[in-house]
Amino acid sequence: METTASPSVSPVEQRLAQLHGADTALLAPSAVAAVSAALLALSNPGGHVIASRYAHGPVGDFLRDGLPRMGREVTFVDCADLDEVAAAIRPTTQVVFAESLSRPLMLPCPVNDLAPLAQTNDLLLVVDNTALSPALLRPLDLGAAVVVEDCGPYLDGHGDLNTGLVAGPRRLMHQIKAQAAPGGAGIDPWSGRLLDRSLDTLGLRMTTIQANADRVAVALRDCPAVTAVHRPSFDEHPWALETHDGFGGLLAFETELPAAEVAALVQAVNGDATTREAMSTLALVPAATTHAALSERQREAMGAHRGLISIAVGIEDPGPLIRRLTRALDRAHSVHAAVDGRRTPIGTEKR
Repeated sequence: METTASPSVSPVEQRLAQLHGADTALLAPSAVAAVSAALLALSNPGGHVIASRYAHGPVGDFLRDGLPRMGREVTFVDCADLDEVAAAIRPTTQVVFAESLSRPLMLPCPVNDLAPLAQTNDLLLVVDNTALSPALLRPLDLGAAVVVEDCGPYLDGHGDLNTGLVAGPRRLMHQIKAQAAPGGAGIDPWSGRLLDRSLDTLGLRMTTIQANADRVAVALRDCPAVTAVHRPSFDEHPWALETHDGFGGLLAFETELPAAEVAALVQAVNGDATTREAMSTLALVPAATTHAALSERQREAMGAHRGLISIAVGIEDPGPLIRRLTRALDRAHSVHAAVDGRRTPIGTEKR
């Protein structure tokens, strides 16, 4: 689908539209501004929205609190479960909001199956594609009505900006732009140049980041202290061979180690960093950071257990990271096993 120039669309927005196969695109001041503009424009007061139960952070807050305050009802489901989505549809349902890859368990959504379900029921499918970027998945090609993204993780590879993106057909984007206009939209020309510069290397960066994340996941699967690794693959999701070019740089793993040891593992990955530098690796415990504002019940429903560590793998050589992390895991496992052994009564078999 070709994108024609428009006086109200900046050059970088035109380029982003082309990357997504959209008619046009809009840059918003933040990811939540992009999501809110899209969902408010595509639904009415009294309408119903079906949303991914894994949405978190400011976007999740808007879905759980902001939309209901603005007169929309919201039902949270696992959007990868088509039966659950279908069961949630009401006569007042207008929009389905899904994530192409949900966190913290890295669950891919079959957009190619979800889109026909939405279309059959006259619903608009909005897909948050932040975790994959158009380099790995183009939801509009699979039948989504609109795509939204946080530009921070991948589109803005240099970490210069805090912007969100909405892209789609003109007939819907006209409504979305009108909704976004009072709160301000677009970015200044210099910021546009910075973002445009990052897009030059998007494909190269995503190829490297994805390969690095795969290497880290393979190494973690061999660690005795790790009880589960959450990293999508084409073996587990063969349907994605026809839709995806990969699964990005996110992964998560679970351990039953004490909280202090979990913190030490995060330190082994991050060093002295507390925030992610552009294109670098960062680990965190979702239960204590991105999902901390949720209740214990909500975190458990999402899989954000206290022993779950999420890693956003960067572009740097993963070898040193793998060595630091596996050494820390092996050391913690040895100490923990020794302590458990001392606590096990003689003649009693450990479970």
